[in-house]
Amino acid sequence: MTAARVPDDSTMPDVSIMIVAYNSAALIADCIAAIPQACQRYRHETLLIDNGDGSTEALVAAQFPWVRIVPSQGNIGFAGGNNVIAREARAPRLLLLNPDMVAHPGSIDRLIDGALAHPEAGAWGGLTLDKKGRPDTGNAIAIPSLIEFASTALGKSLVSSRPILGIDTDAEVDVLSGGFVMFSREAWDAARGLDERFFLYCEEVDLFCRLKQQGYRFWRIAGASGYHAAGHGEGFSPMRLLYQSAGKMEFVRQHWSAPRAAIAGALIWLAAIERHVMGRLLGGSRPRLKQMSEGYRHVALRPGMWLSGYHPQRGLLARLATTPGFASPLQPSRPDAKDTAP
Repeated sequence: MTAARVPDDSTMPDVSIMIVAYNSAALIADCIAAIPQACQRYRHETLLIDNGDGSTEALVAAQFPWVRIVPSQGNIGFAGGNNVIAREARAPRLLLLNPDMVAHPGSIDRLIDGALAHPEAGAWGGLTLDKKGRPDTGNAIAIPSLIEFASTALGKSLVSSRPILGIDTDAEVDVLSGGFVMFSREAWDAARGLDERFFLYCEEVDLFCRLKQQGYRFWRIAGASGYHAAGHGEGFSPMRLLYQSAGKMEFVRQHWSAPRAAIAGALIWLAAIERHVMGRLLGGSRPRLKQMSEGYRHVALRPGMWLSGYHPQRGLLARLATTPGFASPLQPSRPDAKDTAP
């Protein structure tokens, strides 16, 4: 493998690669080892912050001494972790890379090529693939809408049914996957980074929404791809679905009127109830439906935990901290909270 080219103090990197890890020791070596081949033609620096128990930081420090470790500030969330790293990063481009992403050879080079080809944009993203090489659901993120919430409640998400753009040719899109996306420093600073009110989920959607309001555009770059291991949780993890619901509600609380936000909450709740009940009724002979029912149980039966988003007093973090049977979200003990838990 090509040795990493770490810029010295007199050389400005073309891209700062930012990794927020959370108990990611099982995945981080593959992620970081792929970076030199993924970025061969441009100068780069890699920075990592460990929001978890410190094991990931220890592994990286021992095996990848060229990675700059940013001192941990505890479990401050995905948004908070990236904001801390960004203040230490030196490049005019900031690449958010999840620890469960393995960038393909040349993919970061092609992202920067795409930035040079589309300089009017504020962000450029890659295509995330599953283990069979197919585009995964992370490429089908969209700005939330009542139509989307209603379609999901009726059984089929409209967004997930649409063709994924950017597979064969570069494509302008509304949102890019937060696990493999590069921002211009100008756009990042204009938005003041990620909103730390979002502890998990929808933080990148909120950022793209705010940047779009400022006139920025976004491109998915064909050929810039990577394998998304999704190693920190299953799709129907109960905690993961709780955080997803809270993230959506935090978004609508911040961007929508109170009546629209209330309707959104009702539709999210209805979708969860339907999936929980369906799994209970049909899961006896279909294990996946049984898993779905268990996954949506908290969202369906405990709506008070997530309907207020991440409100400091009434939101999910406050509820988890005071509800028996749930670990405190501010302790490093949530390996299933998110694919790339913060």
